[in-house]
Amino acid sequence: MDLTQLVTKTLDRRSRAGAPLRIVQAGHPALRSPARDGYGRLPTALLLELIEAMTVTMRAAPGVGLAAPQVGIPMRLFVIEDRSAEDGAERDAEDDLLERDGVPLRAVLDPAYEALEEDGRETVYAWEGCLSVEDWRSIVPRPRSIRFRGLEVDGRGDVVEVEEVHRGWPARILQHETDHLAGTLCHDLGVPRSFVQSRYVARYADMPEAVRWLGLDGEIARLGTGEAVIRS
Repeated sequence: MDLTQLVTKTLDRRSRAGAPLRIVQAGHPALRSPARDGYGRLPTALLLELIEAMTVTMRAAPGVGLAAPQVGIPMRLFVIEDRSAEDGAERDAEDDLLERDGVPLRAVLDPAYEALEEDGRETVYAWEGCLSVEDWRSIVPRPRSIRFRGLEVDGRGDVVEVEEVHRGWPARILQHETDHLAGTLCHDLGVPRSFVQSRYVARYADMPEAVRWLGLDGEIARLGTGEAVIRS
């Protein structure tokens, strides 16, 4: 089955047009196989229909990103969006700590990123979850700043090459979704012993508490109360 047939079949499985797609869970082979390059692989109308369906699915979950392998399609495509800043919720200390700002809706083909280390390596430790590993979190260290490249798809199906620098929360989302396309789940990168059910995260929101009660060691043990970034 070629990619066009697979996407068409996946979209046709919905109970109705506009319904969310099924998000596959850890153990599904689509999550572990490197995805194929997406540029030029689908007719424009079908690509836009897939992007719309993935956006509906991401919002319904709810999540801030969704990669094509998460709906069973081995294609280098993801959608991202974080509308939390638009919902009227006040920023809290964690938002500031993780440099969490709103992220506009974007659809990107064939992305890549690299850490920026001009002024030394900065690593952010934060709890992270995945829609394909429901109700579980782990502490995932990620570069604070990245250079990101990809092909952004607009609402008409036009494709524009982008090269950007991102920092903080947007950088984390872009790394998470790009990793999916290489068959990597965020928990593969998590600090050993930090894998917990989501309901326990608030208990260990401060990293020294997580280090103490979960028995974590390594670089994360250098973090003090209210800290998330280690520079080396």
